[in-house]
Amino acid sequence: MPLPKPLRQSKHSGSSSQPRRNICKQCHNLDPRGHTSSVCESESSKEVTSNLTLILDALQLQRTKETTDGGCRFCRVLIKALDNFFDDWKGFRGRIILGMKEKGTIKISIDGNTWRGKLIEIYAESASRAPWPALGHAHHIPANAGSDPTFNFARRCIQDCLTNPKHVACKPPSKALLTMPKRLLDVGRVRVPIRIIDTQGKTFEYATLSHCWGTGPLLKATKAKWSKLVSNIPFDALPPLFQDAIIITRQLGIRYIWIDSLCIIQDSSRDWETESAKMGAIYENSYVTISATDSGDSNTRCLVDRRKAIKIPYENTAKKEFELRARLIQDHHPDTVEREPARPAGHLMTRAWALQEHTLSTRILHYTATELLFECKTSYRCECLPSRKTYPTTPSIIPKAITKRSKDLSAVWDAWQRVVEQYSKRDLTVASDKLPAISGVAAKIKDATGSSYLAGLWKDNLATDLLWSSISSPSDLKLYALEKYRGPTFSWASLNAPVSYYAPDTDERESFKSTIKLHSSSVALGGLNPLGAVFDASIRLCGPCLPALLSSNQKEGGSWEYVLLVRGTSAIPVSNDCLLHESEIVNKSGNSEKTVRRALIGAEMSVFKTPVLCLGVAKYDAWMSGLILGQSERVLGAWERLGTFSAGMEGFGKAEEQVVTIV
Repeated sequence: MPLPKPLRQSKHSGSSSQPRRNICKQCHNLDPRGHTSSVCESESSKEVTSNLTLILDALQLQRTKETTDGGCRFCRVLIKALDNFFDDWKGFRGRIILGMKEKGTIKISIDGNTWRGKLIEIYAESASRAPWPALGHAHHIPANAGSDPTFNFARRCIQDCLTNPKHVACKPPSKALLTMPKRLLDVGRVRVPIRIIDTQGKTFEYATLSHCWGTGPLLKATKAKWSKLVSNIPFDALPPLFQDAIIITRQLGIRYIWIDSLCIIQDSSRDWETESAKMGAIYENSYVTISATDSGDSNTRCLVDRRKAIKIPYENTAKKEFELRARLIQDHHPDTVEREPARPAGHLMTRAWALQEHTLSTRILHYTATELLFECKTSYRCECLPSRKTYPTTPSIIPKAITKRSKDLSAVWDAWQRVVEQYSKRDLTVASDKLPAISGVAAKIKDATGSSYLAGLWKDNLATDLLWSSISSPSDLKLYALEKYRGPTFSWASLNAPVSYYAPDTDERESFKSTIKLHSSSVALGGLNPLGAVFDASIRLCGPCLPALLSSNQKEGGSWEYVLLVRGTSAIPVSNDCLLHESEIVNKSGNSEKTVRRALIGAEMSVFKTPVLCLGVAKYDAWMSGLILGQSERVLGAWERLGTFSAGMEGFGKAEEQVVTIV
């Protein structure tokens, strides 16, 4: 749970000016008022509430006495909640983060990967008085995802979106502009056969399913099965997740649903390329996307029982008995301060295809392990926070950027780069899907800008797009180049690595200036999708170039570090794309020459100091950022990207304009 940012420090120590005795130094009696770290926020002109975040030592909390006549009774409440939901917390040596809000609930989280994203929420039972004034109540979450209250919540969210005049971005395009899927699954009514239909250019109201395929067997449309799929699919023959998706579709009053594995003929490369290219529009134009967020494959249902809240007995100083409630929730709410969208947790959030589906959908129902979340292009709601306030959402990222775009289109380019950063962290079952699985988002960017697409980069934003960096961490020590070509080295799609872009502040953005000119570009498509897979690509650039030596050295622990050695300057740190190694090529003159290239799995790593070329891509203030290039073994005379650098301009005084081809 992130620590809240104080809006303003209270002039007083809390909402109550009355002194209180026997305040626990550890948990502050689970009361956000009166602590030196309490923060007062004005939610309205009449109401001021206190917030407090405390960091507890886990071992110290574990030592709290469990006897009724000793220790803090409030700490015992925390211990009972932790014992019920985090079984292995005892013995943990670390921090417990306690978040409290006056008249609100108490949230507990623990540092560490074991409990990442999980929260325990403590609250007063709705039908009874709170045991102490600062504790509030919580919204009820039904015990089953397929309950009537949950379906009613889903219907309300969708209807509010459809009828609210403020949801301009959520309005569907005219029927003439709708891109319909070629096929839909007709789920009809209970007594009518389920079958696949051909839409034949007509428009239908339909739902879509966003789901993990998993590694096990999956019901898929194939040429051999086609005749049966278009006539009758017995409900019992469908995998459990598809059954649940059909139940949800019927409950929402919709007749049709699009499921990728059934509505695209999987053993027809032409059909897959044609329909997958329309996938972004298919999700965007659907009535609602059913996101099986917590389901790992089609055999895992989404209409499941949820873990029930527990009762925690509590006795105040007057010996009056109360029953508190505690439940497990996820840290999924939007961050309104940082303008970050909701963070649903589950297997689906690790899948690359799903990000595009969620970014482009108009409305989404996220079926998580703890509750139902709703997102549209305008607002967010969930069962624990069902209010109708406007929050940042994933489906609103692209529409808002397009709406706010100025003549320089910076908002659109920023939105693309933020999506790519999230996308690059996710997994693909089929490695060659790297570009196709984000082509729907690329189509929206292309429509908004009219720019040419260069295998993951944009011609009209080439300087900043080229300066992506591979994110290095201890887990990336064995990051290698791909065995099979998937994209040019200047594209992030050429690696299986999380990437990031530099986010300049306002002053840096104003001083940022590209130092390159694009002479020509070439992209050879790998299929029918113009924004999909490629089997070759290159760009020919003119910009300031400087020869340098790239030096490698192995650090303690086995990782490798690389620095640039440029005459007249100190060593320049390098952000390498992956592991690098020295190699030899035969140049155009027929002579053998040393170069550096991205290392393949099994490459022999060694210490080296080898010539490379530095290409200055952009400058801002007194800094130059650019690419480190090594001579290509694959294309004679061309260069391949090895990483990026950023250095003071003084080192580039002797740089000369040069035309280079990067592949």
